[in-house]
Amino acid sequence: MIAGSGALAVTYSGDAYAAIIENPDLAYCVPDEGSNIWFDNMVIPRSSKNKDAAYLFIDYLLRAEVAAANADYIGYSTPNAAAMELLDAEMVDDEVFNPGQDVIARCTAFVDLGEYEKLYHEAWTRLKAD
Repeated sequence: MIAGSGALAVTYSGDAYAAIIENPDLAYCVPDEGSNIWFDNMVIPRSSKNKDAAYLFIDYLLRAEVAAANADYIGYSTPNAAAMELLDAEMVDDEVFNPGQDVIARCTAFVDLGEYEKLYHEAWTRLKAD
């Protein structure tokens, strides 16, 4: 996409943000019909040998200045309100980096389909075959 050899791509917002910095002719949008909303998580496995260090590391990553530096480096937004205040206004105001509530409202998180997962895969396979 950066080289201009593609017409359309499905991509994560942070990857799109980085690509647009490299090629300002690119654009990013979420369809009016919506999309999935996703988020990364930090977890500590029950079997962790050093839970105290894991908590300290998570606490470190949640510090406003660290979360802001991380968001700036990776190009993905942050839910950390204190970190957002430390980022450049141009970045915070960018709808690719920080989509508005109107965009977020038309998105949904994927959920475990449970017993319906097999039906989903069968429908997807039929759709791709047509």
